[in-house]
Amino acid sequence: MPDNLNVMITRDLLEFFESDIDFCRQEGFALQVVENGLEAWQLLDHSWPNLVMVDLNAAGMPGDELCRRINKDPQLRHIPVVLMVESRNPEDLNRCLKARCADILFKPLSKHLLMAAARRILGLPYRSFPRIPMCLEVRYGLNGQTMQCGSCVNLCSGGMFIETRQPPPLEQLLHVEFLLPGTTRLIACQASIAWINTEQEPVNRNLPPGVGLQFLSLDLNDLLAICRYIRLRSDQP
Repeated sequence: MPDNLNVMITRDLLEFFESDIDFCRQEGFALQVVENGLEAWQLLDHSWPNLVMVDLNAAGMPGDELCRRINKDPQLRHIPVVLMVESRNPEDLNRCLKARCADILFKPLSKHLLMAAARRILGLPYRSFPRIPMCLEVRYGLNGQTMQCGSCVNLCSGGMFIETRQPPPLEQLLHVEFLLPGTTRLIACQASIAWINTEQEPVNRNLPPGVGLQFLSLDLNDLLAICRYIRLRSDQP
């Protein structure tokens, strides 16, 4: 894997990465910030990024127009483009599909969502987080109203594994709620199904049927609470 993977983003997306510049380097890529879609196009010949992330309605040049130009250029067409859209408006989606972008991310955005998309498209593996085995009651569902109870089998700062024989589809977004043992603060966040373990095709034979979740929108205080709990459990004999 090359050591100089480069992700070009427009300045309006910088706030989602700003606190994690060092984290980006640890993940295996560097950020190049441009002012708008037009500057992105003007610098592509010189910077040769591995990925471009831009808003559909970026200033200077809309994201779909930038994507079309990249796809038409024989020297640039290998560069994937991720477009950000405000809503699931059919017209916006149609613009993205016609531009043949690599992925579409819906607002509101989060740094976890952007990081996950960058890792996936660049072919970077998910980070290896310290995991602890445990039995923890979790509520999860497609939204905050339709929820079901499950059991968390292991937990890490990046996600958890939930036991279930009826897994939702891969990459399905879920709302997840749980309490860490000995605490009263409800941790609630969005999570994506990163992998599925089934009886017929087990990815990990040491785990029961279920799904591996990746946290996408953890509050900083909740993330720190999970890290403290994992550290405490790891220090116990």
